[in-house]
Amino acid sequence: MKFRRSLFSVAIAAAFSATLLAQQAPTGYHRVACIKVKPGQYAAFRAWAAGDAHKVVQAEADSSELSTWFLLRSVIPDGESAACDYLAVAMYPGLPPQPSNGLEHLAATLKKAGLTESAQQFVDQRDALTTLVSNNMFQNVAVVGTVKKGDYFRVNYMQVADPNDLGSYIRYEMKVWRPLAEQMTKDGVKSGWSLNVEVLPRGSDLPYDAVTVDVYPTWDSVFQADPQFAARFSKVHPDMDLGTTMETYDKMRSIVTTELYSVVDMVTPAK
Repeated sequence: MKFRRSLFSVAIAAAFSATLLAQQAPTGYHRVACIKVKPGQYAAFRAWAAGDAHKVVQAEADSSELSTWFLLRSVIPDGESAACDYLAVAMYPGLPPQPSNGLEHLAATLKKAGLTESAQQFVDQRDALTTLVSNNMFQNVAVVGTVKKGDYFRVNYMQVADPNDLGSYIRYEMKVWRPLAEQMTKDGVKSGWSLNVEVLPRGSDLPYDAVTVDVYPTWDSVFQADPQFAARFSKVHPDMDLGTTMETYDKMRSIVTTELYSVVDMVTPAK
């Protein structure tokens, strides 16, 4: 995945807001990190991510600095040629907070998390285990369904035929696919779906303009064809022809690449 992603502040973060997923179309933003684990450090990284990093992000979530935290492991592609070993996505109800260049905020967060290490020690440990490959910021356009630990994210990178008319593509997704995704989620075909528009970076050299995410509860459900898809489409859109609709999609956008991730960790604010 050619994600240009960010670690949340100085902590590894990944989020796909389970709270927002159950609501109407959100208006917030999320930041995504592409992370490579350094050779020979996979076991140490997994232990650190499940321990100190998890506690730090829990403290951030409990302080309302972010909505939810997820860590996503790359399933396909995988290996040295994969751009990212893990994705980290921090979702916010509004704009993300301004990144801090100092360690004071992290030190306070570590204290809230009940950790005794210094901010510099935390950063040094993170940097010894991982490399931040890239970062991006997206705006949340639509979210359907729910997410839980163990789910799979099928991430589709979309290139719009006319990047100067991104709005037409977004409106078509909202008109056609969102109600269909709601029906498929209701029927248990998938767990959720989202539509996201890239905010930064922007430019003509970027390979995609928007991202959709299909959420599945099991490995088998990711690859299982839906034999009732046409019937579901007709139920949701009785006045639309399936073939013509798909032809319109093909004219409006192309799928640059599709990749698969698993939700290996998740944090929500403590109740």
